[in-house]
Amino acid sequence: MSGRKKGLTALTASTWLFGFSFGLYEILFPLYMDYVSIPLMEIGYVFTASAIFIAFLSILLGAASDKYGRKIFIALALLLGGLSHLLTPYFKSVIIMGVVKILFDSAVAIRNAVFTTMVYEQDRRGFIASYSKVSGLEFISQALGLASSGLLISIYGYWLPFVFSGLLQVIGFLVIALFFSEQDSAGVRHVEKPLVEKAGGKGLNRGLIILAASGLVVTIGGSATHCFITPMFFSKKFSLSPETLSILMTVHRLSLGIPMLFSSRIVTGLKKFSYKSSLILFTCVQGVFTALATAPSDFTTSAALWLMHDPLGASVWLPLRSYLIQKHCSDEARARDFNVVNFVGSLGNIIGPLLAGYSGSISINLPFLIGGLVIILSSLLLIPL
Repeated sequence: MSGRKKGLTALTASTWLFGFSFGLYEILFPLYMDYVSIPLMEIGYVFTASAIFIAFLSILLGAASDKYGRKIFIALALLLGGLSHLLTPYFKSVIIMGVVKILFDSAVAIRNAVFTTMVYEQDRRGFIASYSKVSGLEFISQALGLASSGLLISIYGYWLPFVFSGLLQVIGFLVIALFFSEQDSAGVRHVEKPLVEKAGGKGLNRGLIILAASGLVVTIGGSATHCFITPMFFSKKFSLSPETLSILMTVHRLSLGIPMLFSSRIVTGLKKFSYKSSLILFTCVQGVFTALATAPSDFTTSAALWLMHDPLGASVWLPLRSYLIQKHCSDEARARDFNVVNFVGSLGNIIGPLLAGYSGSISINLPFLIGGLVIILSSLLLIPL
C-alpha cells in the first residue's frame, strides 16, 4: 500500500471512530443537561461560551500545523475529545458543563483545523471524490452513534454511553499515531502573513474573503438550526421519546452521509454550470427546506420536509465549498489560509446558539424559521465570487 493510500486509510478509520463518538455525544450532551435540569437558555449560553473560545483557537491552529505538521494536532484532538466525554457524566453544574463542552469543542476545532487540508494533501487531484467519501463515511458513522444513543440511554443511563464514546476516540488516536504518515507537502512551510489584504497581496485574496463572509452567515443559520436546538425542537414540539429522537437524528445524519458518497458524481454532472452557481443553488435549497419544516403541525410532514435539507442541499454544497476554499488557498500557508476562512465562519457559532436560545424561548419554531432565512441570505453573498 502506498504512503498516500495508507495515510488516507488511517485518516478514514480514525474519522469513522470519531464520527460514531460524535454522534453519541450529539444526543447525550443536550439530553444530559436537560436531565440535570439546566434551562434551555443556559444550554444556549454553554454552547455560545464554547464557540467563543474555539473561534479564536482555530485561527492559531492552521498556522501552527503549517509549521509543525498536521498529525500531532489531529492526534491531540482525539485525546482531548475522549477526555471530555469521559469527564462529562461526573458533573451537573452549568459552569462545569461549559468547561467540558469547551474541551470537546476544542478537540473538534483542532481536528477541523487540519482535517480538510490533510485530505487535500493526501489526494490533491481526487480531492472532491476523496473528501466526499471520507466525510460521507463520517456522517454515516455519526448516524450509527445517534442510532445507538437512545437505546444506550434507555438501558444504561448516561454514564456508560459517555465512557464508551470517550474510549472510541482514544482508539482513533492510536490509529493515527501508529499508521498515519504525512506527505512531504505537509508541515514544511510557514510564512507569517497578515490575515486580510487586498487581492493580489500576501494575505487572503478576494475569493477567500467572499467565502469567509458567506461562511459566517451560513454558520449563523446552521448553528441556529442544529447543535442543541434540533433535538429540542422535535422533542418539545412533538413530545418525542429519546428512542424516537435518536432514530430521527440517525436518519438525518444518513441523509447527509449517504448522498455525500456520490456527490462527486453530482458535481461532475454540474460541470456545465459554474461551481459558484451550484454552491449558491444548493445552499439556498437547504435554507428553504429548513424554514418549511416549521409549517406542518404533524411530526411526519415536518420531519420529511426537514430531512430534505441535507440530500438536496448540504451534501453537495459542503464539498463544493471546501474545494473552492482549497483552490483559493496559497500553497505556502494552506492550513493558515483555510483556517482564517474557517475562523470567520466559526464566529457564527457564537451568534447562532444565542439566536436559537432566545428565539426558541419565544417559540420553538423560530430558530428553524429564522435560521433557514439566514442560510438563504448567505447564498446571495456568494454572487460576487
